[in-house]
Amino acid sequence: MILLKLWRALSGLRLNNKEPLNGQQLDYILVSSMYAGQQSAYLNSYATGLSKREITKILQDYWGIYNIENAKETIENLMEKNNDPYTSVLYEAFENKENYVEILKSKLPDEETILDYYVQIYRAISNIIPEVTAQGLFENYSILKETKDAGWNYGRASFIARCCFEMGYLSDNEFKLYLEASYKGLKNHCKTWKEYTSSYIYGRALWGGSHNEGMISIANNLLTNNKSPLKGKNYI
Repeated sequence: MILLKLWRALSGLRLNNKEPLNGQQLDYILVSSMYAGQQSAYLNSYATGLSKREITKILQDYWGIYNIENAKETIENLMEKNNDPYTSVLYEAFENKENYVEILKSKLPDEETILDYYVQIYRAISNIIPEVTAQGLFENYSILKETKDAGWNYGRASFIARCCFEMGYLSDNEFKLYLEASYKGLKNHCKTWKEYTSSYIYGRALWGGSHNEGMISIANNLLTNNKSPLKGKNYI
């Protein structure tokens, strides 16, 4: 499996020439393009082009998905992450570092476990924003604040939905509704596909991902490679 993934990676972007999508349906699928790029999966079709063994490993080892219930719960949780009402408090605290303790204490739930959870996220935000800013992922902070990690959350939800559909955990209708909902959710935060890729990388860094140079390379390839279905696209 390792050799297969290496061969695919060296072969560049993977496209499904037999069952390609176009128009709006292609846009829906492209929400999964960063994750698909990581896994050397098809970028332009419902089918991932991955073997059942590969998909099983992704779902079970990385996501704990073994059945229909696990599948729906995971996808829906990812799609809801950007609706967290307390996220804005963390960015407000980041923007007012001299008063960040007071802001966090006064505007977050006072239950210790919940408070600790958000404080940890605040610390991650404080560490990661300077890093991604230095990497030039966002034109300015206001764009980062608007997109947050929406690309990371909706992008993973979309790709996981593709995998779950291939495993038979989702009906055709359920699958397509998840794809559409992920696209519309992403569009509420990201105006362009460049913002989507940057938001995905930011989210990965924020939640503990390392070696983001590789992700930046995937993003650049998706946006500039003449074979990429994202090439030439601007607004989501």
